[in-house]
Amino acid sequence: MRNKTVLIFFGCVLAVAVALAAEGAGKPAAENGSSAASAATPAPAMPPSPLFDRLGTQPDVIYLIANSSVVFGPDPHGRSEEITFLGPVTVPKWPMPGYGRRVLPDGRQQIDIELTQSELTGESYVLNGPVVLGEHPDLRSLGTITERPRTAPASNGTSADNNNNNNKDSNNKDNAAAATPAVTPVASKNPAGAPQAASEEVPADFVVERKVLLTTAKGILYNETAVPVRGRIDAIPPVKFEGTPTGVNVFRGMELPVALLDREGNVNGWFYSKAHMAYAVLPAAIERSFIKGTVQLKSGDKTENVEVSGPAEIHHQSVPGSGETTMEVMMLALRGHSQLLGGDIMVTETFGDRDHFSRGQLNWQGANADSKFDLFVDVYTPSAKLSTKQPLTLAGQLVDCKINGHLEKGKLNLPLLSGKAQFTTNAAQLLYDESEKPVVEVGKLQLNVAERM
Repeated sequence: MRNKTVLIFFGCVLAVAVALAAEGAGKPAAENGSSAASAATPAPAMPPSPLFDRLGTQPDVIYLIANSSVVFGPDPHGRSEEITFLGPVTVPKWPMPGYGRRVLPDGRQQIDIELTQSELTGESYVLNGPVVLGEHPDLRSLGTITERPRTAPASNGTSADNNNNNNKDSNNKDNAAAATPAVTPVASKNPAGAPQAASEEVPADFVVERKVLLTTAKGILYNETAVPVRGRIDAIPPVKFEGTPTGVNVFRGMELPVALLDREGNVNGWFYSKAHMAYAVLPAAIERSFIKGTVQLKSGDKTENVEVSGPAEIHHQSVPGSGETTMEVMMLALRGHSQLLGGDIMVTETFGDRDHFSRGQLNWQGANADSKFDLFVDVYTPSAKLSTKQPLTLAGQLVDCKINGHLEKGKLNLPLLSGKAQFTTNAAQLLYDESEKPVVEVGKLQLNVAERM
């Protein structure tokens, strides 16, 4: 009897299940399987973005030039100096693993980025040697790129930011397209010179919380408090060319000064508020040379010839060939000793992004070229930094110039040039201190490029 009861019970359950299945078969598919369908539906795709849709899964590698005002020592009111750093920086970003992309409440899109593997080198007058700016192994420099609201072009046929040809950068756009296929120009102009449609003008806001590790002759320094570095960009990677609109693809440090700590965690330096700016360039070739020369200084009835030497970096608009090309002195650090100026001095190139550009032309005949260029200089002395208001004009010849290697890192591949040269100026220029007082006159400057670094 008990076994019959169990069989009757299971028979009833089976009948109910069959009846429910038959009822479900007669209903629409959407109603019948709504929960299962929703579980299998993928997340909605991101809206289209001219700036983000073409990004690849490899990190960008940019060649960065940066100028930072640094105080070495615990006193934030101590003497500051402006150091020009140059070198490659690796920038991983979305869609690489670990970096997100999102839509903000106002409809703009945003991606995550990071600065890693910086290999930036500069020269310090105060420390009398090189300073290497890299990444702290434990403190990350994280940031975002965020689309800006789209705006209509100006009615007069120019963009809201007029093009400014006075940018301290490369002007070789063809080389940029060949060397960095991930470049995504957004606010470029068509051949007729008219702006593209407003829907294609999508500049973005760039911000990164910058933390670095400085390797100096006096030890390691780093910042725990991040320096917010901000800028407005129109391409990824954000290379600054000669035709880039003013203020675009330039990054400036904010909320300064920021303390630099030594290995023991003590304050032993500062990122000072006087200058903190950077941008990426893409020259056709780089010339890194060691220079020896003399600088003639005059003050009243006193004249002194000072021997100077040190590294220089020159960017070329094209590799050696024929015709006229453009070059620019990006970094100079020539050290010497002057009785007239009271001790050790260092002659440097004046960093600027709007008004001071040490540029010139090369007229090629095979591997040789006649050259003439302007050189804006600062001279660090024991008591002050002196600067020219007008450039020194140098002329000479570059001999036996050739490609002697490549700077290769990720997508970046820049030819390295070597050669011999001698440049001379005979036109005098006054050097002024920071209160605009004339201090000394540069009567003659002779530079001999003897070897590649």
